[in-house]
Amino acid sequence: MFDLFKKGKDSGGNGTGESSTRHSRGWNDILTLMKASEALRVLDFGATSPANINYLTSLGHSVYMSNIVQDAARPEWLKPAEPDAKKGSQPEFDTDAFVAANLDFSQRDFDVILLWDTANYLPPQLVPALFQRLRQVLRPDGSLLAFFHGRLDGPGTAFSRYQLTDSENLIVLNSGNFPVQAVYQTRQIEKFLEGYSRVRFFLGKDNVREVIAIH
Repeated sequence: MFDLFKKGKDSGGNGTGESSTRHSRGWNDILTLMKASEALRVLDFGATSPANINYLTSLGHSVYMSNIVQDAARPEWLKPAEPDAKKGSQPEFDTDAFVAANLDFSQRDFDVILLWDTANYLPPQLVPALFQRLRQVLRPDGSLLAFFHGRLDGPGTAFSRYQLTDSENLIVLNSGNFPVQAVYQTRQIEKFLEGYSRVRFFLGKDNVREVIAIH
């Protein structure tokens, strides 16, 4: 699902549940950029968030939302095993078809991409293609913010929606029952972000790596 929201457009509801707060140095840097800039085009990953739409449009920016974790969980993206595959082989995720259907973004490009921890909840086969596609749609000097969990389960790993605030804190809203599918180490993350001019890592107290990549 990919939706465009501008100032004055009805944003609907987001259906989130329990909430907590999280300090984010990465968000603080992005917020500083947004306050110093005009008419940015922002891609925000996650369930539709009226609060995020209202906040970003109040700063004068256009907002686009994409909830690809929900989309990727649908069985239609699983390809049956090849006839000559080993017995017991699992269906493969159809990365090419998913990218074509869900990461086109109506041929738009962006100044800021708020990916959050989306990559942890996607099929691992899709993640390299996701980062490749995001680099293609990020404008020169544009910024990508991504989070990476350091563990598969436990406190803080529930799939969540990150709600923006006018401070360095985010509101974290439980947003579904999607499990962490993979954990990525620093070298893997650096591989995903090849081609960017600058990459900055922040390690939070909750064992989450935050990354800002500048195109």
